[in-house]
Amino acid sequence: MGQLGEFALALSGGGAAALGHVPILEVLDRLELRPVAVAGTSMGAVIGACHASGMDGAAMRRHLEGVLGDRWSLLRRVTGAMGLEGLGSLPAMDPLRMVEAFLPDGVPERFEDLEIPLRVIATDYHAQEQKIFDSGPLRPALAASIAIPGVFRPHALGGRVYVDGGVVNNLPFDALPDAAMVIAVDMATETPNGDAGEVPGTIECTMGAMQVMMRAMLELRMRTEAPEMLVRSGAGRFRALEFHRLREILDASAPAAEKLQRLLEGWTEEAERPRPVVVTGD
Repeated sequence: MGQLGEFALALSGGGAAALGHVPILEVLDRLELRPVAVAGTSMGAVIGACHASGMDGAAMRRHLEGVLGDRWSLLRRVTGAMGLEGLGSLPAMDPLRMVEAFLPDGVPERFEDLEIPLRVIATDYHAQEQKIFDSGPLRPALAASIAIPGVFRPHALGGRVYVDGGVVNNLPFDALPDAAMVIAVDMATETPNGDAGEVPGTIECTMGAMQVMMRAMLELRMRTEAPEMLVRSGAGRFRALEFHRLREILDASAPAAEKLQRLLEGWTEEAERPRPVVVTGD
């Protein structure tokens, strides 16, 4: 067993690709490693909320298989998230309805009742800046964080209007309180699958354009600041709305998870390493 000390965990957004966080969390469970804090953006915030509630990776996998493994179950939940005004208009989806439809029942209602401190990243639309939620009602904060422009309606909360946190900070390793080490898990910086000549639909084009923007912003940030460890898995190649491909996404993330486990098992704090230490599934 390695000698990993205190660490915090940052989980990126990425739509369906962010489901690839689950095998990474399963590794932490197997090694009995628990972060002192978690920060997440968009779907990474939803996964992070489950982890911070005390839910282990295996239970998370079972929950997702129950929710997403059946196309009809997935369709019912998505339709329920639309509300009456959303029928026939996908961009009218309510992000809070979506959070309530997909989040496990055991996740607490408030940040203060989580087992691990959690920071949720959203974008204040009018202020054009990052907003960090870390107290108060949890589900409305998650709704603000997942409100992808063109897919969900903006989410109003506390007199402000919010959209997806990935617009300003898709991998929030810099939003964590001071810790000896930050493990940042990025599921959104690969090029999605697709024919180079394929013309995407409006929503898919919006999501793809956001991914290009997020990659560029992260590359710039990494030149001046970086987490101690950066994990990138093959799940990033899946398109943002491909939730029905859950099993493929989990399988794609497995090689990076296995490499991470081997690295952490042999970890010694005294060893000199580059920053960041990069773990990939290649």
